[in-house]
Amino acid sequence: MKILFITTKNKRFQSDFLEMTLLHGLRAILGDDVVDYPRKKIMYHDFSESKKEDLHGRGFTLLTRPIKDVSKREEFTEFDFILYGSGHAYGEDCFIEEYDKFARYGSWVIDGHDLYGKAKKMKRYKGEDVVANQYEFSFKRELIFEEKNVYPTGFGIPEEAIRDINLNKKTKLFQKTYPKFALFEKPTDLGGSKEHHVFTNERDYYEDIASSWFGLTSKKGGWDTLRHYEIIAGGALLLFRDYDKKPKMCSPQGLPCYSYSNKRELSTIMNKLIVNNKPSEDYMNMMHLQRKWLIEEGTTIARAKNLLNILKNYKEKSIK
Repeated sequence: MKILFITTKNKRFQSDFLEMTLLHGLRAILGDDVVDYPRKKIMYHDFSESKKEDLHGRGFTLLTRPIKDVSKREEFTEFDFILYGSGHAYGEDCFIEEYDKFARYGSWVIDGHDLYGKAKKMKRYKGEDVVANQYEFSFKRELIFEEKNVYPTGFGIPEEAIRDINLNKKTKLFQKTYPKFALFEKPTDLGGSKEHHVFTNERDYYEDIASSWFGLTSKKGGWDTLRHYEIIAGGALLLFRDYDKKPKMCSPQGLPCYSYSNKRELSTIMNKLIVNNKPSEDYMNMMHLQRKWLIEEGTTIARAKNLLNILKNYKEKSIK
């Protein structure tokens, strides 16, 4: 399968995690058969236009290593599909009719909008205005309403980001970088500023997770954040505030975890799982379930495989 991947042009929004996740995974699987245009420079460790330290998340995890570039970037020829990246979510007019003629079987859109925020289409959900499905023929991260040709997707991390679990490193209950909402504190940062970046280098960030028994997490602008995946990859057990209230199709889908809704529940869970500074059998069982889920569902390659399977099925139906 050959894919033309139209990437975000705006230099302020180069670190869109969904766009990066899927390009990373697709390149690992398809190699030269997925061409990014414009060339997404930060994925090749070219930070001449967007400094790594200024990127959302400081470029941790998804930019640890550069992806392999395509061997040739010639004039466009025919592709099976065009995949439009996340530029539309930032107000870009990224849909270019002249590109569509290169697609044998059509164009699809990556819809990485947060659950809350500005978008063309909004809907009421449980008394709140939320971002609806923006496009038919799309892959949506915060998918609430089921519609034809709209499929769930989500963030993912490179397989090499998954570290060995070392229980001997555990020195504290939870990580320093917990979101305040997860601990029922008043949030001062919804994730867009630098306030919540405690660490300036990736090694220290993951060491903090590795030394923690638990990784606390919660939703922010949407249910999906890269933090969920990093906690599991770093070797802590993920505890997710209000996960049981998450819509079924909204990412992260099918994640095995303990959900809590108040401080008492959180304390009860932690005291049950860690006794005398030692992990219980339930702790270890859930740790292994989360690792299994991450490898099978939460890597960049797993996300890309799911997308490719959907496109393959659509292509086969089109041929028939």
